[in-house]
Amino acid sequence: MKINHHKLPEHALGGQRQLTHFYFGQPGLGEKIYLQAGLHADELPGMLVLHYLKRLLSQAERRGEIQSEIIVVPMANPAGIAQVLLNSGIGRFDLVSGRNFNRDFPDLARLIPSHLISNLPPNNPRLTDEKGLRQHIRTAMVNALQALPVLSEVAAIRQHLLELACDADLVLDLHCDDHAILHLYADPAWRDQVETLAQFLAIDTVLLSHDSGGGSFDEACGLPWHRLAEQHPSLLQLAPACMAVTVELRGQQDVSHALASADAERIYHYLQYRGAISGNVPAVPQREITMLPFTAGEIVSAPVSGILLLLRQPGEWVSKGEVVAEVVDPITDTVQAVRAQAGGIIYASRRAPFVTMGAEVMKIAGKTPYEGGGEIAM
Repeated sequence: MKINHHKLPEHALGGQRQLTHFYFGQPGLGEKIYLQAGLHADELPGMLVLHYLKRLLSQAERRGEIQSEIIVVPMANPAGIAQVLLNSGIGRFDLVSGRNFNRDFPDLARLIPSHLISNLPPNNPRLTDEKGLRQHIRTAMVNALQALPVLSEVAAIRQHLLELACDADLVLDLHCDDHAILHLYADPAWRDQVETLAQFLAIDTVLLSHDSGGGSFDEACGLPWHRLAEQHPSLLQLAPACMAVTVELRGQQDVSHALASADAERIYHYLQYRGAISGNVPAVPQREITMLPFTAGEIVSAPVSGILLLLRQPGEWVSKGEVVAEVVDPITDTVQAVRAQAGGIIYASRRAPFVTMGAEVMKIAGKTPYEGGGEIAM
């Protein structure tokens, strides 16, 4: 295992931070696999999972079993982890800009066309094979990111994380919700492969989205391949080269040795299945996976302020118009029903029992897209 400490630009006098990456295997050996956690710095389950995964990978490396280049970033947001108010972490939003840490990643398809146009087939006959063309694009992506000016500490974090991951074959970005079931977000272009991943990770619910908007990390890694194909006819036959997935590891309070070690072993077995680690290839676990379009999702909001009582919980299916929660006003004694707009499976909900008007109560995903569905959370 190699360790790299990347120094970030100093946000304020006397306070320079660094990003730490752990490398297993070697570049050019098999696939390139990238895993990170803590981009939302108050989401700790993934950090503990990668703590355990590093142990497993170190043991495999000592046995000579690593057959790929594997990069692990267990704490991807040193700026966010330092944002503590009254002993509580505020790791989802940058307190300087107010922006979500998992938004605004550079659009590589917009950045790199100038690097590609003069060197794409038929102008460059050496790039007629898919492997050479894919590597040419990946090199252009990395070069484009390295050429970007660094405008802030958070921008430097985004650029460096994307530089590490944009040329990978597989990207797993580990997150969690407030209170939630295991679920993941993925590009429908990888539907079959994602189903296998979900089976290994014991995930029953998958939300499929080609482009949810906002420039999230996973889509910044995967979408450029689609966008470049749309821009350059010579790339239409080139299959997307990066399977980038956001894995939601239950809720923020689901932090335990038992859960984290089990999740790490599941990821490890999936890497064995992909051939990244040698040894006995595990069989694909058999479980039914529910694939749902992200555009059939809704965020249920509180119509008034008060004490929130959840009547239905994550993992339950609800119908259109069904009452899923109530908000009680202890002053007027009024009880306001909170209803599902379209219905589906509740995959995440609020934990705190007090809401202000318009606060997010739960997330529901159905089977049929509808107008206004798929709005992204802030």
